[in-house]
Amino acid sequence: MVRLQKSVERILLVSPHYTAPRGYKIDLTPPLGIAYVAAVLEEKGYDVRVLDVAAEGFRNRHPIDGGYVRVGLSYEEIEKKISEFSPDVVGVSCLLSSQFPDMCGICRLAKERCKVPITVVGGEHPSALPEESLSRDYIDFVVIGEGEYTMRDLMQRVSDGDGFSQIGGLGYKTEGRIVVNEKSSFIEDLDELPLPARHLLPMQTYFDTNIPQSGTSLRSPNTPMMTSRGCPGRCVFCATARFWGNRQRTRSVQKVLDEMEHLIERYGVREVQFIDDNLTLERGRAIELFDGMVDRRLDLAWNTPQGIAIWGLDEEVLEKMKRSGCYEITLGIESGDPDVLKNIIKKPISMDRIEQIVKAARKLGLITKGYFVVGLPGETKEQMQKTFDFAKRLRLDAAGIFIATPLPGTELYRICKEKGYLKEGFSFEKIIYARGNIETPDFTSREVERLVSRNILTLNLGLLLRNPFRFFKKYSRILRTNPRSLIGYVIFLLAECLRRRDRA
Repeated sequence: MVRLQKSVERILLVSPHYTAPRGYKIDLTPPLGIAYVAAVLEEKGYDVRVLDVAAEGFRNRHPIDGGYVRVGLSYEEIEKKISEFSPDVVGVSCLLSSQFPDMCGICRLAKERCKVPITVVGGEHPSALPEESLSRDYIDFVVIGEGEYTMRDLMQRVSDGDGFSQIGGLGYKTEGRIVVNEKSSFIEDLDELPLPARHLLPMQTYFDTNIPQSGTSLRSPNTPMMTSRGCPGRCVFCATARFWGNRQRTRSVQKVLDEMEHLIERYGVREVQFIDDNLTLERGRAIELFDGMVDRRLDLAWNTPQGIAIWGLDEEVLEKMKRSGCYEITLGIESGDPDVLKNIIKKPISMDRIEQIVKAARKLGLITKGYFVVGLPGETKEQMQKTFDFAKRLRLDAAGIFIATPLPGTELYRICKEKGYLKEGFSFEKIIYARGNIETPDFTSREVERLVSRNILTLNLGLLLRNPFRFFKKYSRILRTNPRSLIGYVIFLLAECLRRRDRA
């Protein structure tokens, strides 16, 4: 059992580097998960600091093996910041599997060079693979899934010298063996949580950089916020239900509106991005929220970069969204083939309903984006082409075409592992949504990549050809504030197309 010579007083929470293929789109948004954990720990009286490695070193690009680039502070700079604070605990988040090597590197640095007594990791990757994380000597604990109360209880038990067997959703080591306690409950009343500790984050850096998750914005300053957690869906490729639970839990509309007013008054925010998985799942609550934004005259622009479930939308809800400041919606459409949607993805939505919602949104003047995924086990190349054709028929303003990615802890990964569909040399740490990692009797990973490369540019340049004014209005802000990001991503897409053509 980990023991301290004194009680825990100082805690450093770290969001690690951003690692991606050279030229790939890189966004920079506040790590709200860490900010919520920090806020709960501050309420308990701990001296908490947050280090966002990517934000504080965003202009630094460190080339690494395999054509990848690491964005953020150097390890020497991280060591200096840890040593200056001299924390009792370092907690490192790992949302993306590509961050796992850097999560490990930071923990190792903290433990071996900075002599930090306790290291804790959390986020989607270690939550799905806690034993793998704990096999490292320099990692002491894994917080599984929703982490605020687990981390709070862990810090108290460490200080008291008590055991950890009663803390749900915790992985730890004792007497030479790894123990993982089941995640048996989630926070029922999200209103209990304090506002995320944005005051510990470099907010001005996010504002100045202005590369939100959606890649574009209408106004600045802008920032993400969360109004609910959990998803009742069972999409084969998604890890959300495992991390946040398989039912939706919501904050009260009053609390959400109060947070918006706080963001306006404290930070001058003029736009928010709702990062819920199901913002409109509860129709009555959604309408109350949008009406409340109008009644309070918040004058906020907003969008849904994480995607929004089509089954929670209708014409009245869309009208309320538009009136309250929504200028763009991203729809989780997933496929243009009904059989794939129902029997493979497990998301039964009718094609007619999708077309109705897109048409209604476009009629209101909303920018419409769609998320699609291809290359799933059981899917054929013909069905993939149906998805591309459907996306073109919808006349969306933009389409995100993702290649099915077997993330840890998902049903997709289990299927691919059991059937031997994982591409040779597959590694969680090198997966991105632009490259194939699945090989089935119906397709190879290269075939899927070529199909995507042939369609993605024509889909997204369709807006330019149909309506040049709308295209430049949509992308002018990012061209002004961060042309490097947009131009670099276009170059990356073109290079990917050429690379795949050469491999054909």
